[in-house]
Amino acid sequence: MNRYAWMLLRAYLPALVALGLAIACMLWTSLFASVAMLHALVPYAKWLPPLFLLAALGAGLFATLRLWRWQHDQAPKCAGCGGPLGRLRHGPHGDTRKCLACGSRQPV
Repeated sequence: MNRYAWMLLRAYLPALVALGLAIACMLWTSLFASVAMLHALVPYAKWLPPLFLLAALGAGLFATLRLWRWQHDQAPKCAGCGGPLGRLRHGPHGDTRKCLACGSRQPV
């Protein structure tokens, strides 16, 4: 995989994790609904999959918007590789942004 494929994977990883948790909760509620000890938790656990699906949708839309803004030159770019820069980080040596493609730190 090249660095832009890794960048896409890192951008969409929170959405993929939330989707995996939603699937795991769906399986849990369907497989363990008949277990007597866990039967009392099923009414509460049935709300977890929609919440995780909503979180996956939000994270996916946020990543898509962020990458779209970078592609259309509306977001800061890395001086070295041209990749999108992450959030502003305050450090002892000044404010920096980390490149999502190559991982270098860019001063603001």
